[in-house]
Amino acid sequence: MSDLRLKFIDADGSDMSFEASDGLVTIGRHSNNSLVIADGRLSREHLRLEREGPNWYAEDLGSSNGTTLNGEPLRDQQRLKDGDKLSLGGLEIAVEIEQAPAAESAVQAMPPVQTNIPAAPATPVSAEPSSGGLSFSFILIAPALGLIVILIAGGVLYFSGKKSETDANDITYSTPEGSSTPSADATPVAAQTENASTPETPSSTPTKEDTATQKVEKFAAQFMRKAAGNDPRYFLTGAQAAEVAKRVQSMSGAVKANLPTIAKRSGELSKLAAANGLNPDFLAAAGLAKLGSGRGDAFAAASSMAGVFSRLTGPVGNELGDDCLLMVAAYDQGAAGDFLKLRNMLQDLATKVNNVPAREIRSIWYLNKTGKITPQEYELALRFLAAGTIMQDPASF
Repeated sequence: MSDLRLKFIDADGSDMSFEASDGLVTIGRHSNNSLVIADGRLSREHLRLEREGPNWYAEDLGSSNGTTLNGEPLRDQQRLKDGDKLSLGGLEIAVEIEQAPAAESAVQAMPPVQTNIPAAPATPVSAEPSSGGLSFSFILIAPALGLIVILIAGGVLYFSGKKSETDANDITYSTPEGSSTPSADATPVAAQTENASTPETPSSTPTKEDTATQKVEKFAAQFMRKAAGNDPRYFLTGAQAAEVAKRVQSMSGAVKANLPTIAKRSGELSKLAAANGLNPDFLAAAGLAKLGSGRGDAFAAASSMAGVFSRLTGPVGNELGDDCLLMVAAYDQGAAGDFLKLRNMLQDLATKVNNVPAREIRSIWYLNKTGKITPQEYELALRFLAAGTIMQDPASF
């Protein structure tokens, strides 16, 4: 485990030091925090530090003035290192992490082998004269030993041959529907065994609905990992994928018809996205989502949205997949000139809701469930996810 120590200068100018007593530390102005700092720059619940194994991770709790780690905005959970500098709304905190000695150093050396143990007494040798030939008992068991050796060798050869026969068919790979070759990220399915010919029970056979949801789970996660600035672990739950699958079904024809308008001007789209601090995949899916089930110029739709999204990246962010979905949900607010409405609501929720993790609060799924965003805002975000999903492999939908 690691020992965590935080050092900072309080409002009175005194040097302060705080040592973590367990694996969870919360920092803020409220008295419920592990470390209470009476500084107006901090939120009531500003920052969470949590230990996972030997490492400590920091996560901003939706604070008003934000948190930086070594000068960079802190988004999601980030691992801390000894010597890191945290800034909580301007309050500088130095991080000291003392690593425990390696496990092997704690292992005591084994005591030297004792060398003065008395030798065991020698076994007396029979004084009977040797006949000079093989013993009678050996002659009796020799044929049995030979038979055993032959059986073992035959068994090894037999099973080696069976393995070589089945190796080629041991694992198969699932591919997207409509593709004749395995995809680069194909998923291994159950190995074929000698009893593979046994028919499966009806309950083990996936339905079309299950297959569609599974494809959405795969391709939606693949899309969001591209669209977000830094979220390699993004995934959808089965229930969320089922919601997106409904939009995929209704939008599939239109998205595939509108994709060529994006492809023909992909170079221009990339430049437009870069100029506005956006990801090209994000902007393309947003344009397709705006058209929904209608036909039109997706490039023109994406171009018309770029400026609004550019101004939403500051208050909402686009590093994580959930942030990207929040930006899309907030598009109509931004188009109406209110770029801070969603951010202010999220900060208010972070201070009032104590039993829900900050990351869950910052998601369209939670905000829709609690009625904090309108059905129209939620729908646009789902269409965005559906469009991005279809973009990954149009032939599968």
